[in-house]
Amino acid sequence: MSASRLKKSTTVRLFQLTRLGFRIGETIAPGIASRVSTHLWFRLPASESRRRRSRVPASANRFELDSEGTTVRGWDWGSGPLVYVQHGWGGCVGDFDTIASCLVANGYRVIAVDGPSHGHSGNGPYGPRASSPLQLANALGAAIDKFGQPHAVVAHSLGCLAAVLELRERAIPKRMVMISPFIGGPTFMKMFAGWLGVGPRTFARMVASAEARIGRPMSDFSIPDPALDVDTLIVHDRRDRSTPFQHGEAIADAWPNARLVATEGLGHMRLLRSPTVAGEVVAFVTGRSAQQGEPVLGAELA
Repeated sequence: MSASRLKKSTTVRLFQLTRLGFRIGETIAPGIASRVSTHLWFRLPASESRRRRSRVPASANRFELDSEGTTVRGWDWGSGPLVYVQHGWGGCVGDFDTIASCLVANGYRVIAVDGPSHGHSGNGPYGPRASSPLQLANALGAAIDKFGQPHAVVAHSLGCLAAVLELRERAIPKRMVMISPFIGGPTFMKMFAGWLGVGPRTFARMVASAEARIGRPMSDFSIPDPALDVDTLIVHDRRDRSTPFQHGEAIADAWPNARLVATEGLGHMRLLRSPTVAGEVVAFVTGRSAQQGEPVLGAELA
C-alpha cells in the first residue's frame, strides 16, 4: 500500500472511531461528549501548522495590531481605494495572493490580516490552533480602525461570516465579495454535529457550551439574517465539499443586492487561485461588468 493510501486509510479509520465514540458518549456520558465536540468546534485544522509558513506578498508593508490581547500581523500593499481581504478558517493572508495581486494591479490598496492563531499572528485567547469567527471579526475591525473605511471587502469561507459580523457594527462598504461562504449559525452547527455523529443530548450541551464561551447566541452567527444592504458578489463552486453550494444560494436569496456566480470543478480552495475568478472579483469591485469588455488585469496561477 502506498504512503498516500495508507494515510487516507488511517484517517478514515480515525474518523469512524470518532463517530463511534460520540455514539457511545451520547448514551452514557453526553456531558463529556459535549466537551469534546465543543473543543473540536473551536479547533483549527491540522493543515494550519503548514500554512503558517505560507508566503506573503514581497512588495507589501508589514504591520502589527493588538486584538483582544493578541498580536496580529498584517500586510498593506498597493495604493488607491481600500479593499480588505479576509481569510477563512485555518487560512492566512497567502490564500489571497492571486486576487490581491490583481486588485493592486488595478489601482487598489489591499489590507490583509492573519487572524488570531492563524498564519503569522500570535495565539488567540483560546490558545494554539483555536479561534472563533468573532476573533477573526475583531482582528478585521482592528485593521479598519487603523486604516479606515473600506471601499470593498473580499472574504473566503468562514471569513465571510467574520466580515459580516464586523460590518454589521460599522458603516457598510460600497461592495462585498463572498467566495465559498460559510453560512454559519445553527444551520452549520447541525451539519458539523451530524458529520461527527453527535446525538441530540450531546448537541444541546454543545450549543450551550459554545454560546457560553463566545458570550452570544449561535443565531447571531448567521450570514443570511440580518442581511446587509450592500452590492454583493457571491462566487461558489457547485462541487464545494467544505461549504455546500446551497449555502451560497441561500445567502443570495436572503440578501437584496446579491448576485451568485457558480463555478464548476474549482472546489473550495482553487477558486482563490483562479485567474477567471480573480478577474470577476476585480470587475465587480471596480463596478465594471465582465460583459462590458473593459480591461481587467488577470493573474497567472501560482
